[in-house]
Amino acid sequence: MKCDKPAAKGCKYCNRHKNNKNFFLVESLAQEGKFFEAKQLLLKDKDSYFLDYFFLYILGSLEDQLENSDQAISNYLESVRLNPSFKESKFSLGNIYYKLKNLEQAKLIFLDLIEETKDIRAYYNLALILFDQNLYDDSIKYLQIALNLYPTSYEINHQLGLVYSKLKKFSEAIRHYNLANKFNEKKDCSTLNNLANIYGDLKDYERAIFFYNQALKFSGDKSKIYNNLAVAYSDIGDLEKAIYCYEQSLLLNPNNLKIRQRYIFYLLYNFETKKLYKRETIKYSEKITYLPNLPKINKLKNFSKEKKLNVGIVSGDFRRHPVGYFLIDILENLKNENIKLFAYSNPESEDDYTKSLKEKFDVFNNIFSISDEDCAKKICDDEIDILIDMSGYSNQTRLPLFKQKIAPLQISWGGWLETTGLKEIDYIVGDPIVTPKDHQDHYVEKILQLPNIWCHLSSSDIKQLKTSHTPALINNYITFGCFNSMDKINNKVIEAWSEILSLVTKSKILIKNFQVNNPLYKKKVINEFKKNNILEDRLIFEGPSTRDRLLISYNSIDIALDTFPYSGGTTSLETAWMCVPLLTINGDSFISRCGASINSNLNQDHWTAKNISQYIELAKVYSNDYKKLDINRSYLRENSRKSVIFNSKLFSENFAKALRKIWLDFIKNNNNI
Repeated sequence: MKCDKPAAKGCKYCNRHKNNKNFFLVESLAQEGKFFEAKQLLLKDKDSYFLDYFFLYILGSLEDQLENSDQAISNYLESVRLNPSFKESKFSLGNIYYKLKNLEQAKLIFLDLIEETKDIRAYYNLALILFDQNLYDDSIKYLQIALNLYPTSYEINHQLGLVYSKLKKFSEAIRHYNLANKFNEKKDCSTLNNLANIYGDLKDYERAIFFYNQALKFSGDKSKIYNNLAVAYSDIGDLEKAIYCYEQSLLLNPNNLKIRQRYIFYLLYNFETKKLYKRETIKYSEKITYLPNLPKINKLKNFSKEKKLNVGIVSGDFRRHPVGYFLIDILENLKNENIKLFAYSNPESEDDYTKSLKEKFDVFNNIFSISDEDCAKKICDDEIDILIDMSGYSNQTRLPLFKQKIAPLQISWGGWLETTGLKEIDYIVGDPIVTPKDHQDHYVEKILQLPNIWCHLSSSDIKQLKTSHTPALINNYITFGCFNSMDKINNKVIEAWSEILSLVTKSKILIKNFQVNNPLYKKKVINEFKKNNILEDRLIFEGPSTRDRLLISYNSIDIALDTFPYSGGTTSLETAWMCVPLLTINGDSFISRCGASINSNLNQDHWTAKNISQYIELAKVYSNDYKKLDINRSYLRENSRKSVIFNSKLFSENFAKALRKIWLDFIKNNNNI
């Protein structure tokens, strides 16, 4: 906590310390970082220092470096008492209060110093305190005074950039970051990183990427720069570069779980990196620290066959999100199955769906601002029998909680469709298609198969939406469509779609997702199609919309094309609700087989291909006869909404039976029958 303007060094008020030979030895040891040795030498020769204000200031500084905060404060206070005009002790006292988050006490000291000295450091340090108190306008006031005293200060301009960024006054923030960089003699990367962050917030990804790359040439935390660069590349759909940057970030900071989690998240989106996935999840698990002082689970306490099961669900997605769409209709049914439901919600934001979900849980806990240790203790106190993870490696995960084994049984369900790599999670919920028994070696967890489908789509809020006849009857050409996330639309997918468009005369494809509003992302997709001889006039792009509007858009397409190796989940369930046939591939893993499971439950196995070649051939065959397409659509209109994939009561019964079965197995294995 200091301004870069040089502060006065040494004792300006007497020479007796300078004439003492040990003073220089103490100073030399401190400069070498040997603070304990310096302190011992200082105390050994304390009589020659007369225990005056400067001796106490030096001793306080050494105690401060040794993190003996109480002793440091005591020495600084006594130094100030002995010589109120020696300001260095006051500055040090203010700094240590700031470090200890005693902001009000620190603020009083720097206000006093401003009255006494008008020292630039006092203005700057006071501005930092006000910034931490979210008093941004006041912080700017004191920073501007400091800047008038020292206009070429790197640190003051940098801090002004930070404050203006908080106020979303980006033009001012950019101006001060540019000035800071001009005076950045230490070549610190922070300013360029923050400048790039602003351009990222403004969706100006070209400039953001440029400044992140410039920041990599400077000194500082390059792991953070690579991480931010990875985020920028993922935002424009360049997952290959994003993964490379995450790998570079992890080389520099291998124990950062957040970076590793985001890296793992993106491994599943193409065939090559998907091969690394299981190994990396196990590595992630090994990096999680065990928390001390957690209550031990008493495996024989209150465990009976008929007891009401306390089931906890941990997720960052109790909102308008696939997790919310899965749960909203089944929670009431689950409570009727002798289950008490606890939510442990870790959201960045809440919405109307959150409010509805809160009413359906027996107990709803927001854990966003709670530490892993406190959250783990809370879950133990709630005596949860079965703890369910519904986030996996997605953004708001609390996966490290599960490493602590805080419930007798822990399972992964619905929110993440691959192994977590955590042996402390006992089961992964699947079905006969997505998790066949001969795939057990794909998972660290044991497979828990539901009889029909691994998950469910609630329909209470979308029941009134009408479906149409196949639009090709009117258009006289086929409109393919995909509403999956653009991350899933990799180059191999575009190659296959391009071949389909080439084979099916006059056909078009509608791509609808929130990412197409990003011009760089859209341009990348257009260029990939162009490389495969498909021009832009065959492509239809739609950006984000309300959920009802999104579902109605299915009436504009004849055939939904699934992605691979990462197939659609919620989008494919919504495709079924809107009675549009889904052309998918039965791949080699959970995320590659979701469409196959949905088709199987709709008696539409003939729409599931074995490989990419058959996928292309089926698209051509099914596009040849518009009337047959419409007959198939009529079949779906009559039958899809009656399927188990939309039957909340039946799905809840099956899920509750599965939970009760693993509970009984657990009791049996623990000899508590």
